[in-house]
Amino acid sequence: MTEYQLRKSVCDIINSWLGATMGSTKHKEILSIYNSYTPLARGYAVQPSDAYCATTVSAAFIKAGIAAYTGTECSVPYFIANAYNKGIWVENDAYVPTIGDAICYDWDDSGVGDNTGAADHIGIVTAITGNSMTVTEGNMAGGKVGTRAMTVNGRYIRVPHL
Repeated sequence: MTEYQLRKSVCDIINSWLGATMGSTKHKEILSIYNSYTPLARGYAVQPSDAYCATTVSAAFIKAGIAAYTGTECSVPYFIANAYNKGIWVENDAYVPTIGDAICYDWDDSGVGDNTGAADHIGIVTAITGNSMTVTEGNMAGGKVGTRAMTVNGRYIRVPHL
């Protein structure tokens, strides 16, 4: 499988969960994939009532067979620390992501300079068109899996290159 095909696979997996809401069959599938993977990040099994954005990203990586490379995590700050320790973190807001890359957000970003604040949300870039990207995320408003349109090098973004 080529790198592009693998990245596309990650996108297809996370997009297959679009519309999932907390407690739904798709949400339970995400949790099952994540909680069945060993070693379980920090030994914590994600509960149905937990925020699950990082869990969704990790589950997509697990299902695609690349979790040994990307690591898994159910917490965004720990996800970043893990990516940094694996040497796959790019601390550069101007980095142009590729499909399949994880992208983190710091909703408290001032918009001035590189955003190095505490990230509090994560998703996977599933489409890029020019300077615009579509990000698929778990645990959006209402606890659902959905998409968000973002601008490359836009406000709120922190990017690990996977």
